[in-house]
Amino acid sequence: MPDEFKNITIKSFDINIYEQEESRLRAAQAKRIAGNFVKKFDLMKEQGKGLYLYSSIKGSGKTRLAAGILNALLKTQDSNEQPLSIYYSPTADLIGEIKKTFSEESNIKSSDIIDSVKKVDVLILDDIGVEKVTDWVEETFTRILDFRLQHQKITIFTSNLSIDELDDKYPQGRISSRIEKMTYPVHMPEEKIRSKLAKQENENLLGLLLE
Repeated sequence: MPDEFKNITIKSFDINIYEQEESRLRAAQAKRIAGNFVKKFDLMKEQGKGLYLYSSIKGSGKTRLAAGILNALLKTQDSNEQPLSIYYSPTADLIGEIKKTFSEESNIKSSDIIDSVKKVDVLILDDIGVEKVTDWVEETFTRILDFRLQHQKITIFTSNLSIDELDDKYPQGRISSRIEKMTYPVHMPEEKIRSKLAKQENENLLGLLLE
């Protein structure tokens, strides 16, 4: 998880930063779903159901909310329980890491990375759909999702595409059907807040620098 998201919580996901009423309503619903997902995580594990956070607008809060869910899961684990194994990666970065193993200088096998991603308890795939898709990429993701679907592993996705729109990105049509089965779709606000958050952070920093 990137450093900027390590301290994000579901509670700190501010719905009032959105200007449009429809955006605030969607953000409130997404926040409620995220909170209940964590509270009922044991049930979600039994059903193998993750979340698919999507909106067509970049910087709308999808990754922030996914980070809040991940951090909450880490904090709510009972000390007597076996720790959750978690893997977070933007999809384009994951593909890049796998391709690095094709080099003769690499000491890691591509199968090692793929097996880790397949078997991890909770997988967060950020920005699925932005990567350049080839037959190999689609086949790789299909292998990963097939295993996770069959073994009811929790996967959380963020995307700028709806599940149906993934069919245009992955022409073989095998990705969307698996994601539809293994997640509950959450439509995030269609409003960009990344720049607003940056301005807010700068204003807070300015206050410290002018003390």
